[in-house]
Amino acid sequence: MKFKAHNPLTTLSQQTDLCLYLLKEELKNWKFFSSLRQAGLDGSAYQVDLSIAILSLAGLSDKENEILDFYYHLMEKLSKEMEPEEHDMMRCALVAYGELVKRQDQDSRD
Repeated sequence: MKFKAHNPLTTLSQQTDLCLYLLKEELKNWKFFSSLRQAGLDGSAYQVDLSIAILSLAGLSDKENEILDFYYHLMEKLSKEMEPEEHDMMRCALVAYGELVKRQDQDSRD
């Protein structure tokens, strides 16, 4: 899968590119459904969960509750601070990816 990038500073692997794309979409998803809940609507039955794919691409196991808790907390935090501009959505996806890579490095040392 090839995604368009405007003036890339570096070339990313397809796996990293895909992970960033999924993170951006996941954050938009979280923001949307959070807004629905704040409006008193429950659309959770229709909310897409990309956590298994994202964690797998980042080299993390989705079988540990601690990792899932970390991931869901990260998505909630970043989706709340994310603005609806494209550059801010990508910034939040990059922050999320950095946190996941850092977590994967910590777990591989333990």
